[in-house]
Amino acid sequence: MTAAPHEDAALMAASQLIVPDANTDKKQSSSKKNAAASTTNNSNSATNALARSNLLRLETAELLQESFLHIHPTSISDGGHGNNPHYEAKWAPSVRSYLGSITGIMEGLGKASLGPNVVEQVAGAVKEKGMEHLNNNAHDEHRVPLLSDKFNKSSSSSNNNPLTTWSFPFQGGTSLSIHPIGSFGHVGNAGLANRHANGGDVLPVLDVAVLVDGSIMGGDGDSEGFVGGKDYLNHRYTDKRNILAVHIAKQLSQKKHRSKVGAVHLTNVFGDSRKVGLVLTPPLDSDEDESSSKQSSSADKKKRKRGKKEESNKNKGTMKNNKLRFRIRLIFGVKQDELSQKSSSNQNHHDSDDDSSDEEMEDVATWNSWIPRSRLLPNRNNNRSEKQSDNTNDAPNGNDGTPHYNNALAEDLHLLTTTNLISTTLSSLTPTSGSNNSSPISSFHETLLLLKVWALQRGLLRGHDSFTTTTLGVLLVYLYRTKVIGKRMGCVQAFTTFMKFWSENDWLGEDAETLDVSTKVKKKVAFVIPAEGRNESQTIKHCQQAHLYLEDVRGNSDDGVPKTLLDCYKASCTSNANNNDHHNDSPILLDPTMTLNYLSRLSPSFVRESRSEAHMALRYIHGQESGTGDDVSAFRKLFLETNRFWTRYDAYVRVPLSAVPKLIGMDASSSGSRKKHGKKGSGSMASKVWGNDAHDLGYDESVCRGVVGVLSRALGDRVSAIRAFTIGNGDIRANNTEAKNSEDVATKVILDSDQCQAVPIRGTGSTVGYTARSGDRIPKPPVALPSNNATEEEPCLVVGLRIDPTTSRRIVDRGPPAEDVLASQAFVALWGEAQAQLRRFQDGAIIRAVVWNNAAPTPAGASDVHAENVQFNGMDRSMGGIVERIVQHTIKLHFTDVKVVKKKKKNDQKKLVSFELRNMISFIDGVAASPSSPLSDSLTLHKNVMTAFESLAEFLRQNTKTSYSLPGGGKKKTSSNLGLPLSIDEVEPLSSCLRYSALFPPVPHPLLGGPDVNIGSSASDKRKVSGANVGTPILIQIRFEGSSKWPTSLNAMGAAKCAMLVQLAEGIEKMKAEGSAGGVDLDAFDGPMDVTPNCLDIGYRGYSWRIVVRADQELRMLKGLRNPTLEAKALQLSLINRHVRGAMHHSLVHAIHTRHPSASSVVRLAHRWVASHMLSDMIPQQAIELMVAKIYTEGGSVASEAASSRDDEKKSTNSKINLMVVDTPPSTVVAGFLRLLHLLSTHDWVREPLIVDPQNHIKSHDRGLIHAQFNATRGPNLKNGPAMYIVSPADYDGVEKMDGSKVVGKNEEAPIASENAAEKIWAPTATAKFPETMVLSRAAALAKCSHDHLTSCIMRGDMGKNNGWVAAFQESSASLTSYSALLRVDSSYVTDVGCSSTNADCTIITSAAGSKLGEKKNEQPCGGPFEKSLQKRYAGPKELRKKHYKNLVLEKDTLHEWQPVKSLVHSLRSKYSDYAVFFYNEFAPDVIAMIWRPNAFKPQPFSAIVSEFKRPAAEFWKEDSLVIANTDDLMAEIGYFSRNIVSNFKVFDDKKPNDAPQEKKPKKSRKADDDDENSDSDESSDSDEE
Repeated sequence: MTAAPHEDAALMAASQLIVPDANTDKKQSSSKKNAAASTTNNSNSATNALARSNLLRLETAELLQESFLHIHPTSISDGGHGNNPHYEAKWAPSVRSYLGSITGIMEGLGKASLGPNVVEQVAGAVKEKGMEHLNNNAHDEHRVPLLSDKFNKSSSSSNNNPLTTWSFPFQGGTSLSIHPIGSFGHVGNAGLANRHANGGDVLPVLDVAVLVDGSIMGGDGDSEGFVGGKDYLNHRYTDKRNILAVHIAKQLSQKKHRSKVGAVHLTNVFGDSRKVGLVLTPPLDSDEDESSSKQSSSADKKKRKRGKKEESNKNKGTMKNNKLRFRIRLIFGVKQDELSQKSSSNQNHHDSDDDSSDEEMEDVATWNSWIPRSRLLPNRNNNRSEKQSDNTNDAPNGNDGTPHYNNALAEDLHLLTTTNLISTTLSSLTPTSGSNNSSPISSFHETLLLLKVWALQRGLLRGHDSFTTTTLGVLLVYLYRTKVIGKRMGCVQAFTTFMKFWSENDWLGEDAETLDVSTKVKKKVAFVIPAEGRNESQTIKHCQQAHLYLEDVRGNSDDGVPKTLLDCYKASCTSNANNNDHHNDSPILLDPTMTLNYLSRLSPSFVRESRSEAHMALRYIHGQESGTGDDVSAFRKLFLETNRFWTRYDAYVRVPLSAVPKLIGMDASSSGSRKKHGKKGSGSMASKVWGNDAHDLGYDESVCRGVVGVLSRALGDRVSAIRAFTIGNGDIRANNTEAKNSEDVATKVILDSDQCQAVPIRGTGSTVGYTARSGDRIPKPPVALPSNNATEEEPCLVVGLRIDPTTSRRIVDRGPPAEDVLASQAFVALWGEAQAQLRRFQDGAIIRAVVWNNAAPTPAGASDVHAENVQFNGMDRSMGGIVERIVQHTIKLHFTDVKVVKKKKKNDQKKLVSFELRNMISFIDGVAASPSSPLSDSLTLHKNVMTAFESLAEFLRQNTKTSYSLPGGGKKKTSSNLGLPLSIDEVEPLSSCLRYSALFPPVPHPLLGGPDVNIGSSASDKRKVSGANVGTPILIQIRFEGSSKWPTSLNAMGAAKCAMLVQLAEGIEKMKAEGSAGGVDLDAFDGPMDVTPNCLDIGYRGYSWRIVVRADQELRMLKGLRNPTLEAKALQLSLINRHVRGAMHHSLVHAIHTRHPSASSVVRLAHRWVASHMLSDMIPQQAIELMVAKIYTEGGSVASEAASSRDDEKKSTNSKINLMVVDTPPSTVVAGFLRLLHLLSTHDWVREPLIVDPQNHIKSHDRGLIHAQFNATRGPNLKNGPAMYIVSPADYDGVEKMDGSKVVGKNEEAPIASENAAEKIWAPTATAKFPETMVLSRAAALAKCSHDHLTSCIMRGDMGKNNGWVAAFQESSASLTSYSALLRVDSSYVTDVGCSSTNADCTIITSAAGSKLGEKKNEQPCGGPFEKSLQKRYAGPKELRKKHYKNLVLEKDTLHEWQPVKSLVHSLRSKYSDYAVFFYNEFAPDVIAMIWRPNAFKPQPFSAIVSEFKRPAAEFWKEDSLVIANTDDLMAEIGYFSRNIVSNFKVFDDKKPNDAPQEKKPKKSRKADDDDENSDSDESSDSDEE
């Protein structure tokens, strides 16, 4: 930057008047440097933003180029093929041909009188061949739901009475018209994508509207058409439409049409069970050939087939290779006639609410539709109860309206209007071209496709309660017509604008939580799509529906009546059941006529989730995704990475629908039937909790939103998000195993894909039916039809919960003040009388409150506890235990019918609603039994170790102090109590058990100074204790005070450290002998004291401790060497890694485990998983801890920002955005473990380093250095350097200095002196040697398999029955045979067989009598795998157990560490690592597996130095290949080396190399000259093949 001219003159004048000062010059120079640095930083940030934007634009362009799909739906009415432009799909003519066939068949349908008998079947009476008929004595089964009052009246009367039988005329195919809608009907097929961009290779589904002309009357004197009169009331129209859909499905699926139509299935449009559509799967070519060949004669069979093939070859548009290309979905509606120009009075717009004049036809001139325009107002009630049928007036305030029901009626009227609305907007953007050579693509097309892919990757598109392509399209139409998105904007800019629009608008009125004082309407946004040629305000001003509403409320003086139609929509879209419950609220986006709300089907939970995802998308686009400066690809995060329902939440709950109360009263005021639902004590208040909107939303949607709403109110701020699983929100990979080219794909009930549920109309039996009983006027849920499969699961509603760990452990929920009677009644209705009790608090308040104390432990003798009801210690901190108990209580109180539960089996009664995979915690925690076991709580065991460490550290510090002469003349002491010349300043922990990471925390041993606790599993072992510590001693380090007495040579330094340890041991023994305790219990020191040159092993308070000395003088001495040897460099690196980086790593991990309670449990479970797959010591535990730290802190900046924004919102009421955080750390062990497996399996370890920086110590400049160092290390072939490249703040070369920007974060933009210095700044240390590339690839593959398996267990919900999740912690038989050899370890060296890799013990004993789940009683105590493993480890090996009496110990000595198999494996790896890789399970080392290295068995040149385990090559030698490895010698040597531990071994791959050159196989065409040679060549080729 340069100063202005007048500023330069002023500076020159000042320089002449003022004497220069050195400090001033320095300040000016520093300010100039700062200004230059800031300018440089701004320039760099602008450059980075430009580069990021250009890269995103290029990547999206490539994505769009591969995703577009164009199919012109021209001439579908006459079956024409039209032209085939170059950009159109090659198989587009087959679509038009298929639609032409369907149109022809439907036009040929004859007239019929339709009724409930079309969908109702009678058992045993087969009316139509191929149709299945099911019946129950109590009720009839129907293929579609029938809910109208006319159907109920007809079903309640005699079926033989023609006067009461309900039927309606269908005028045949002439009354039907077919039109392409949705993406298929848009200009340029906006939103239509190919199968690869459609989400998991899902076939494109083309929507076609089948519109019925309801104005056509019967020709034989019928006065009634298909629709008319009061058919908009009480589901009459929906029943007619669904019956017509089934009738047409039957006609299309007849055998004579099967060769042209293919398969026909019933489906729910938009996931709404009240809206039935058809899915048509076209036949394959082979099916056509087969059907035609059956009809032809045997003489013409070959000719017909040949003709078919020639015709298919000529037609390029036909499907090739018998591959499905598309499906057609038929959506039924009623044709809306053109608006008449006649004028009419206001009474023509209104209707008569009297239901008695049902046969009269309305004469509406301007609307000219079978539905009066006023009936579509959101405050009108069109679905009434029997008591309300005689009421002729609707409530003016909209509280009793049915806005969702009315909107569903309007959807069928606007099928074509919506498509034309989008196409009109596209026509104004797409350049007109007379030829078909240019693709009609605009920024609208590109933006819509980007939005579709973005929503698909997050499970926010298609199906129930989610976006549709049409929804996204109309949102874009609004943005384009209001000029929020300009016509010249690119697709990336338009995509960003959409995300900003969706995330920042208050769609639900929750951001401010305020009401308009004048109208008492929530301040939420409501938009109207402008009509063509008008803006939004002009559209509202000239809207006929708005004028109609104003006339309707003009004379109403009630203050609660909304004054405008928009306010009426805001009031009507709010929950009718409870004003404080916003879970029935819906966003508002109206069409230009203000009769249709395009966003009415979106639930509040979806809106909150999608807004948060849009907010995160903006952060990715702007480079603010992590706050750490990582170069994370925005394109990958937005469009490539999948984060759908089964990976988004911390816990999943399955609510059985069979137990949900079926009788949902239509009248909100009636509460008598509510008392039958198991809600004792609630009375009439129970009717206000949920279900009062079933007449508006339908039963299924009411249950779904009711569960979400009630759980949200009960859990409060304990959860940050809650959402029910919906069709189209599952795992895309669910269909990968299906036969995609078969039509059977659509015949199965698809729950976890992007396709809606489809039920076949013929052939196989229906899987879902709908119940209708006599006299019922209420929606009924789908019920499972009888099945031969006895193990078929009952239907469930899956709910995902994202738990807030900071508030989830709150145990008290206080109710409202006692003076607020209504709020108190609602509080009691929510919790029940038994739970919401009056309590007195310390502040003097006496109010109702709910207390969630610790879960009731499993009582002694309770042998009938279900597996999913067992309580584990630590569930509250690591599995959301309180949240689970609240969910169980709420579901049992409000969504469980007592009568239904009593009919279930006895075992099913005890099964409660619980979190999925909750029993995985049994591997890391014990059962919360009564009485409690000393080994059941891992947290208590860890805390006991830490308490002992604090006591030992205090003892060492106090008794090594050197005192000096007092001012009063006291005697000076030159040595401490322990006789050490230097005092110990610090005692630092290094062991994993001192940071909550040990899978099996140490248990106090009675021979090492611990208490005498009987933990034996049987009475015969009470007098015996283990003579060895099965685990590893607890590692700590001591640091002495600074002194000049340390020697100056390395050898002397090592001897001085050893002497310090010897003196420390002797000092403790001397203090014990003299009894000079000094207030310390010296009896806590017990057991042997073993001193080695590097460490001291002692026993204290029952634990084995390993003490090492950290001498900073030694580090400085090694650092100061001018020409250090290789040994000196290795020693320096070893000391830095152990003492400096080890201490920093411990502090980092301990801080994370303290902040996130479930993080330590994830580390321990991951440690068990690594050992179970025999990868012990191959993947360091430090690497596991760093990866867990990554998943718990990578979204930390976003979470902290959201938390601070929430705090600001509490202080200020003017906040604009209140979004929940999607990218939050996991709050449960299951979620954290799944994320760890996902990180291990999906991270690109070859091309990307993993930077772990929980506290943002590594700045952006350092991250650039890390990436540069990584690229330089990997090299051009990407094969060099550590396989797992993990960098943490402790991995800086100068870390021993403890200063500089690389540790404390100062001097962020400090320049680097030279390139050579920059190349060696950062390097991984925890993963520098392990794992190897082969081991990492194996671990990543195992992690992917385990992640997929555990996810499938959550999806199936079968965890509680057969513990299917245990397979993720075991090696299969196929996996064992993949090893080259297996070495069987003698059973005496295996202490805990329950942790075996092949047969892990996962049983849970739930009673003191030892009743195992599903088995007979035994003598084992109550417990799970964790307790049983600790008991076995505590008991130790049988051969080393010692007799122990209360007052007499015959054998005192105890081994501080006994791990013979681990020592053997280390020896094998050090000696034979060039030939094989060795695997074992450190917790149950019953097998040692080995895999030969491929490169070790290649022919090599002979050398006497490396001639061990070599043999000469075969007779065919090469100059440089004379010898080869001898596997026989290797196996013999390994067997002899491990003869004391390994009992036997089995070899699967003897690695016998074929070092002779292979002869070329003779060609088939070559003739042999001799029969013997031919036979010899055949034998040799056979042997080669074998």
